[in-house]
Amino acid sequence: MEMSSEDRGRHGALLYESQDAYREFAVPFLSEGLEVGEGAIVAHTRPGLAMMREALGSDAAHVTFVDVSSAYTRPARTLASYHQVYVEQLGKSPSLRVVADVQFGLDPAEWDLWTAYEAVFNRSFEHLPAWVVCTYNANGTPDPIIDGVWRTHPEVHAGDAWHTSDRFEDPDELLGELTPEPRPLSGLRSIGFGRDLEEFRDGLARVLAAEKVSDTTVLDMLLAATEIAENAIEHGGGVADVRVGHADGRFVCEVVDRGEGFDDPTAGYLAPRLGVGRGLWVARQLTWRLEFFAAPDGFTARIWL
Repeated sequence: MEMSSEDRGRHGALLYESQDAYREFAVPFLSEGLEVGEGAIVAHTRPGLAMMREALGSDAAHVTFVDVSSAYTRPARTLASYHQVYVEQLGKSPSLRVVADVQFGLDPAEWDLWTAYEAVFNRSFEHLPAWVVCTYNANGTPDPIIDGVWRTHPEVHAGDAWHTSDRFEDPDELLGELTPEPRPLSGLRSIGFGRDLEEFRDGLARVLAAEKVSDTTVLDMLLAATEIAENAIEHGGGVADVRVGHADGRFVCEVVDRGEGFDDPTAGYLAPRLGVGRGLWVARQLTWRLEFFAAPDGFTARIWL
């Protein structure tokens, strides 16, 4: 079945009970696309990639294999990794089919994080001519993760058939629901902004040097903070204050602007394209976490290193 315009940004899921069931879905799904000139990507752990290379036979030569063993660290970086692979492949093929085995940690506190990732995936890649099927081994996958599959994928393949999910939720609303409200932080100190971006970077660089932050991490923070500050200048009426300090064992920088702010849980998660800038996308990849919230002294972007 050749991809149609309706398949642009198509995001489904496969719940498989065994490796045989996984192969029985994935091999024909990818092969059908290859037959009509579509690109094909398999994202899996190393054992999973070896299994699929063997199962695909001669078709494996035309498939891109992506090792996800260390890819699922933070949603922003995972999205960026996939975006890079998709764009590279779309330079060679008019459309793509992808099967991607989703990894998640053993810590229940992180499960909402990856459900939120699946929610924003719908928005981040909705503009690309790609049919992506996220795969989950139903045996051993915790119930909250399985529930999240049905909440974040419009269609789910389970029991040898596709099902329209009646539990699918609006991605923006679900992401907002799963994103914790930023808590107040005490102990941060003001370092001011200075006259321009150059003074801002110099001041922040001195603070980071005094904190003995590694050169690579300093560069990441300076690039991310500059993107945030430029956004505040362009859209937030200018920078009102800059605060720094520590919380939860991490360095924190807050950039406070004079604008009304925004209420968009997808900020920085959406892949760059017409109408969607690169600034916040870059900043999310370079840092541990970004938070945006209204505070009494102005709209605040909190950057965690």
